[in-house]
Amino acid sequence: MSRLRPLLRKAAFRSGALHIARHGVRRALTVVMLHRVIDPADPDFGAADPTYTLSLPLFVDFLKFLQAHYAIVRLADVMAAQAGAAGLSEHALLLTFDDGWADNLRYAAPALGEHRVPAVIFVVAEAIQARTDAWWHERIFAASRDGTLTRWLSQFGIGGLACGPVAPAAIDVVSRLGLMDGGARDALMLTLSSPPCCRRMMLEPEELGQLARYGIDIGLHGYSHVPLTRVPDVAGEMSRAGTAIERMSGGASVSTALGCPHGLYDAQVIQSARHAGIKHIFTSDPWLNSTQGGMLAPDRVLGRINVSTENIVDGAGRFDSSAAARWLWARETR
Repeated sequence: MSRLRPLLRKAAFRSGALHIARHGVRRALTVVMLHRVIDPADPDFGAADPTYTLSLPLFVDFLKFLQAHYAIVRLADVMAAQAGAAGLSEHALLLTFDDGWADNLRYAAPALGEHRVPAVIFVVAEAIQARTDAWWHERIFAASRDGTLTRWLSQFGIGGLACGPVAPAAIDVVSRLGLMDGGARDALMLTLSSPPCCRRMMLEPEELGQLARYGIDIGLHGYSHVPLTRVPDVAGEMSRAGTAIERMSGGASVSTALGCPHGLYDAQVIQSARHAGIKHIFTSDPWLNSTQGGMLAPDRVLGRINVSTENIVDGAGRFDSSAAARWLWARETR
């Protein structure tokens, strides 16, 4: 049955049957969430987290699919729809990236510019400001992927995270470390061995200003990238992030738009973010966002669909329009 399913999906796409699902969500805003785009020839490609990385050729094929089936909009269009100023067209889609990876500018941005596709990057202020080439968050997640995180934690228990029978999740480790004093955390990270990166992982501060020429907007992704449900002062986190990103981008950032770090939030986070001036909140909830007359409710949070390589390729690893269609169109609308 597993071999038959892709064949049936492709047949449904070719016959137009799958397009019935597309028609059913025509009055919803689709927000797509990506992270990294890297050329396979780049020496850092092999070490990148495959769950959050698309190869450059695959990304280009995906862009062509989006252009063929959606009306791709800018962040400003979504903001206007939430403000009740202007409605979105049918099949509206917003393309977003999280974190602020250097390969967003190196590879994704030129492809976006060539195909005239706008996007928004929600950037982590602390990661952009860091002087080290390797982002310490990614070092933790890399250690989790290769199995060395457990051994490291057994040597350097971190306030309740010393390993027992079950190792803590990587997100628990970065949450605890993210709230530590920066100097103490940096000293601790020196004890963690990890594969070196050939080039800096994250954007440089001065590179933020270069994104606009490719039609890329800049939003907030927190200051520390700690889940906001674990940040003691959400309003302070937002203020600190907004100030830093506005300064580094030369005033080009949109400090009222937030992509929730790790997709985690609750009612208290939303309330605190609103009090801090955040008007447009994007989550990682995998649903499409319903519109009424093209408008979005002003007080709602917006869901996003994460796109990984496995969601949009066939068994041979080639881009598969039917897989992308099934992944994006057969969705709940809220």
